[in-house]
Order: sequence, then C-alpha cells, then structure tokens
Amino acid sequence: MDDIDTLLSIMENSTRRAILKKLLLEESYGLEISKSLGISQQAINKQLEVLERANLIFSMGVTPSSIGPPRKVYRPTGFSTLVIDYTPTFIQVSKFDLTEKNEHENHEGISIERIRELNEKMDALMKERQGLVEEKNYIIQTLRKNVVERVKEGFIRQILMEYLETLNEDEVSRTTGIPVEIIRKIVDDFLG
Repeated sequence: MDDIDTLLSIMENSTRRAILKKLLLEESYGLEISKSLGISQQAINKQLEVLERANLIFSMGVTPSSIGPPRKVYRPTGFSTLVIDYTPTFIQVSKFDLTEKNEHENHEGISIERIRELNEKMDALMKERQGLVEEKNYIIQTLRKNVVERVKEGFIRQILMEYLETLNEDEVSRTTGIPVEIIRKIVDDFLG
C-alpha cells in the first residue's frame, strides 16, 4: 500500500479521525482519549497502533500514573493536504506534505481575521481549481472521442487511452511492456 492509499484507509475510519482531532487539541494517552470519546480503551489502543504505524502520530514517551502503569503520550505528526479529483474522464489523488511553522517566527499577522483571509483565499483557489479540473476533463473527453473515432487498432487505442489518463510515457511503457520510444512515437502521431 502506498502513502496515499494508507492515508485514505486511515481517514475513512471515524474513530481514527476522532483520535487525531483530539490529539490536535492536546497531547494525550489512550485512557484519556478513551474517556473523552466514550470508546473502550482497547479499541482506542488498537487505533493508536494503526496511527503510529502510519506515521500520523508518535509517542513522546511515558507519563507516570498514580493509579496504574505509566501511560504512553501521543502527539500528531505527518501532516498533509489530500486532494481527490473524480471526474468522468480521470481520477487523481494527490498528497502534499505540510511543514510545521516554527513557533519562534514573527507573531505579527496572527489573528482570527488572518484565518478568515486565508480561508477566503483557499476558497477562491479551490473555485479556480474546480474550473481547471472541469476544463481538463473536457479536453480529455474530446481527445478520447477523437481517438475512438480515428484509431481503429485496439492496441494503439489502449496505449493512447492510458497515456491520456497518466500523461506519462514512462508509466505507459511500464504497464504495456512497450519501449518508451515507441510509446512516444504513437503519442506524437495521434495526439501531437
């Protein structure tokens, strides 16, 4: 399973998402998370192991307890943005790793108003991105239609369709077993 598949698998589980949300607010340990979420400690510990193996949390060590064994304290890590495009012509899942800002940087501009500005900018970018995805979908649809109408040989049609999906000659070469030079020539002849 690759990085994106792992992240999708992790995020589909509502308990894991709830644990991550809790840990975003404060570092915590299994029993405390269990009480907070109203879920058995055994179930929480199982999910904490999954999150730790996926590098979405890490153990900061243990804290002593007066009523039992020391408790493993967790903190979130491995932050990213996940973007999924699902259109009539393509599916694309992209993961962009995020870096944490240094807490010692300049604190000017840190306000609720700045968060609102950032949200507005991100919304505008997503609207623009939506338009670009729709345009890309239309172009691929048109090119696919042209390939179906013009290319009668099924094997060449398959190569062209795979290329339109990936836009990567090396990947098409790997999946079809055809040398990349031939893939390039076919793409140039029919789509160039």
